[in-house]
Amino acid sequence: MKFCPKCGTMMIPVKRGNRTILKCPKCGYEEELKSKELKDYKIEVKETSKKIRTTSVVSEGEEKKRAREEIEQEKEEFYEVFLDLMSEEEGS
Repeated sequence: MKFCPKCGTMMIPVKRGNRTILKCPKCGYEEELKSKELKDYKIEVKETSKKIRTTSVVSEGEEKKRAREEIEQEKEEFYEVFLDLMSEEEGS
């Protein structure tokens, strides 16, 4: 196992044509493997799953749709409370 002399990251073996080199995945530094070092490294290609896994719930379900009358009633109540607060503040 070798580490990059520039950044200290572990170097990985990569095939380049008919030769094998060690390459730093972080900074890109490359070094050719000597023939006696080749037996110490093995290159394997593993297939990864193409499925995407998620762990959070995006939504719990559909929102309840409120009736237009209910929304208008809430607006009126809010406006009344607002007016009461404004009249109290002006009276102080």
